[in-house]
Amino acid sequence: MTIRVIQYVYSGRRITHNFKCVLDFALQAFYNGLARRKVLLPVRKEFWMNALSTMLLIADAFVSLCDEMPLRKVSISDIVQRTGKNRKTFYYHFVNKDRLIIWIFRYDMGQVLKKHFSESVLLYEKPSEDSISHFPYYITQKSGVRSLDHAEFFECFAEVLEGRRHFYREALIDNGPYSLRNYLYNLYVAAIKRDIDIILSNRYLPQDNIDFLAEFYTCAFLYYFIRRCDQTSVEHLAANAGPFANIIHNSLEMEIKEAQLRRNL
Repeated sequence: MTIRVIQYVYSGRRITHNFKCVLDFALQAFYNGLARRKVLLPVRKEFWMNALSTMLLIADAFVSLCDEMPLRKVSISDIVQRTGKNRKTFYYHFVNKDRLIIWIFRYDMGQVLKKHFSESVLLYEKPSEDSISHFPYYITQKSGVRSLDHAEFFECFAEVLEGRRHFYREALIDNGPYSLRNYLYNLYVAAIKRDIDIILSNRYLPQDNIDFLAEFYTCAFLYYFIRRCDQTSVEHLAANAGPFANIIHNSLEMEIKEAQLRRNL
């Protein structure tokens, strides 16, 4: 009943800006509450699908333009001209070009992860106004009480980069504070810290050590794939891993176990 009243008032033409802001806030709070309970209303689903269609149109136009000119030279004007939309539509969905690049990665990663894993192991961010919270970005796949097998995740990461290789090669050159490279570092440092907590399983490890392990292994896997992506002679980015595909989590488990043994001596 509440949502119908809000939608009815919202559809009226005579509405003040301040009242519209209040309604926006109320609607968002309502939908966020539903999202946390994994409830999706038909009207919300329709709105999301329409928005997704527009964002994909913008993303595809941007990627195609990057095949024609260097990524850094592609302007917002070029993108909106290619899509037939206007600048207002672009800025409604994306703050700037950096956020568009990040959105493309998160969409691509979400699609690949959903293809390879069941929903039960996928990891999402908390529901928010940011559309990327709809897309999984990582997994939690246990192979034991204190063991994780994420070998296939790293294969998925490679698959994402291979899918738009020229685009990601250029996007990952930038290492500024708002770049895709910096975003990936922050995203996966937090994910690896979560993995370390699972491996520790109530055992103690100083926070400085946890930070070091998370930062070290995140840098290792990101740099490896970024470098491989840039090598045109390399066809499959994860081809050489072989039996060491889960080396990060196997190493974490082994190092943490040895640290605990040394601590108990």
